[in-house]
Amino acid sequence: MTATRHSLSSEELVLNERVTALAMQSARPLIWHDVREHWPKRLLGGTCFILRFERGLVGITAAHVVTAYENAAHRGADLICLLRTVPINLNEAIIDRDEALDIATFSVTEDQLIESKAIAIDCRSQWPPPTPDCGDAISVSGFPELFVKPSSYDRTEFRAYVSLTRVEDVTDRDIISTYEPERDFRVKAAPDFPDLGANLSGCSGGPVLMHVERNGLHRWFPIGIVVRGPRASEDGLPREFDLYQFRRTHFIATDGSIKRQLGWLP
Repeated sequence: MTATRHSLSSEELVLNERVTALAMQSARPLIWHDVREHWPKRLLGGTCFILRFERGLVGITAAHVVTAYENAAHRGADLICLLRTVPINLNEAIIDRDEALDIATFSVTEDQLIESKAIAIDCRSQWPPPTPDCGDAISVSGFPELFVKPSSYDRTEFRAYVSLTRVEDVTDRDIISTYEPERDFRVKAAPDFPDLGANLSGCSGGPVLMHVERNGLHRWFPIGIVVRGPRASEDGLPREFDLYQFRRTHFIATDGSIKRQLGWLP
């Protein structure tokens, strides 16, 4: 029997506090710092999220986040990488990466999941996720680097943002979306976080979740990855909305490998 599916309205998403809580807990900071530097110091990195498959846990981020970590290490920094506050050997954890798709996958242990206080999105019953339709409600979350700051000695404050918006277009590779302040809703990382043109550096690798109702139940699916911030206005005029391009997750197999050709999809 085919389940009846319909997209949730913006009002339903805003009123459903579970959506925001889920988006915030599924996104985790993936950051690093040089242990030889004294606190307070700047922490760099991106965002990631974790999927649960029959074979185990798979972390997802943008490939350019991993490249930035490697470049920092090659410059001679003595780095420690953290999944939120949990040390992780990112070099050894990498499962697969594709620079062209800008996707990287890495292994995560159950202990790391628990200690990082993350929600692993359970994909055991359905993978790949369903193809989104135009108008489907989505949440986008991440940790802007601008608001990752040491709050005291050896401690750092992470502030996430969540945008609730809609799918504008879908290709085999990407999901196109806009954020329009008059239509959509955003949980800001800080009061001075702008409605439009926000600097989302640090959000790369964050999850894009599709929210639908099936037979009266709220369901969510990890359909995309944040790989770039909003595009700038080409004509230089004040913008009325932000335009986003997210990478689809259906390139990822259940073992964490990345399939460059989509013929493997069921």
